[in-house]
Amino acid sequence: MSYNDSRYLPMKNKSSFGKWFGYLGFDHFIAPFLIKLIYWVGVLVIVSAGIGGFFATFDMPQRGLGGVLLALIATVLSLLLWRLMCELLILAFNIYARLVEIRNLLSSRQERMDAYRKVPNVRALNNE
Repeated sequence: MSYNDSRYLPMKNKSSFGKWFGYLGFDHFIAPFLIKLIYWVGVLVIVSAGIGGFFATFDMPQRGLGGVLLALIATVLSLLLWRLMCELLILAFNIYARLVEIRNLLSSRQERMDAYRKVPNVRALNNE
């Protein structure tokens, strides 16, 4: 399931106006899109800082190979941590979408049970 799958979001009207109203009424989230955008901006910033740190070690003769390796390791670890943080934010929206799906399934099940209870019991009527 995709976190932006409209089947799992509580939108009443699926027309183009309804979709815009979903954004305005906070029924449809734009945060997952923004998280992806911010993720790629963060990747560019981290890679740029890593490249800057890599070349900055050449200006400091006392750093040597250790500084170069440290810059590369710090860049890779920063990218992994940044990815993890963004995935956790997207996971929160996936959990919300799953909870909406469960709520919709439970409410439709409850409606079916209520409708079933309103139907008279045929066996009880025949036995009388």
